[in-house]
Amino acid sequence: MELSNQILKDAQDNGAQAIIVACQMCQVNLDMRQKAIEKKYGVSYKMPIIYLPQLIGLAMGIAPKELGLDIHFVPTTSITAK
Repeated sequence: MELSNQILKDAQDNGAQAIIVACQMCQVNLDMRQKAIEKKYGVSYKMPIIYLPQLIGLAMGIAPKELGLDIHFVPTTSITAK
């Protein structure tokens, strides 16, 4: 949790709108555990975590729902709306 918190904090501190990951386990850890991290450290990130193939799919024009972006724990609508 500490490492994940630091990753999220660094991204937020540097103005990131989302974190793009190439590793499925990284995506799961940062997305699924984000609420627990926020609670433990008393912070609020609401940082979308996008798996690289999903981002490529978006760039190709594939619908967010077809890519599974609607089932993330942290909503991805701030990214998909763009």
